[in-house]
Amino acid sequence: MSYEDLPRDLRSIPLTDTTIQADVVDLILGIEERRDGALALMVCDEADRGVQPVVLSDVPVDAPAAEARTLLDLLLPMVGETGGAILVARGRRRGVMPTDHDRGWHQETIEACARHGVRLLGFYLASPDGIEAMPEPISQAS
Repeated sequence: MSYEDLPRDLRSIPLTDTTIQADVVDLILGIEERRDGALALMVCDEADRGVQPVVLSDVPVDAPAAEARTLLDLLLPMVGETGGAILVARGRRRGVMPTDHDRGWHQETIEACARHGVRLLGFYLASPDGIEAMPEPISQAS
């Protein structure tokens, strides 16, 4: 997907399909932002439709997972008040195989969403090599 071939009704499509989620991540997180380790969030409404992308480009690649908690605890209360959801992606210099560091960011995001009553639609790793979803938590996957 690119800016030229976006569906006309993208704002009315719930971001629950993994293919659409990956396309949205591809659109909101540019190559340089991926290489720099940016954190991208698509804030969604109560029907899981994307309403506002947020890209935090000054997050160091090696920032500890606790940074995710701090960032999300600022944003998620507002999303939770409206019954919304989020789609999250973390930039990587290269590759999409999850590391322990990525797993830490993913876990912090899961816990922050639970604290604030926000549905986490997906957590992705994005690099110039591609976009890959982190596995669902074991409790949801079974």
